[in-house]
Amino acid sequence: MKRLVYLISPNRIYKNFYDDLSRVLISKKVSYFQLRLKNISKKKVVKIGKKIRPILVKHKVKFIINDNAVIAKNVKADGCHIGQ
Repeated sequence: MKRLVYLISPNRIYKNFYDDLSRVLISKKVSYFQLRLKNISKKKVVKIGKKIRPILVKHKVKFIINDNAVIAKNVKADGCHIGQ
């Protein structure tokens, strides 16, 4: 059986996050990545999302944006997680 890992971003994107994400995705065990940033401007989430997307595409990982379908569309994510 294929194991699917759903990776969720940390609450804050730190300096080396993009390099660390690439290193994790090399394992080929992650199927989904959710960008889940609370208390951050939508503009900043879009900027971060646009930097993350090419990394995910390269590793064939589906990109999910948390709680905002407009941002998901703007960054060309594969989907949007809508909570309660």
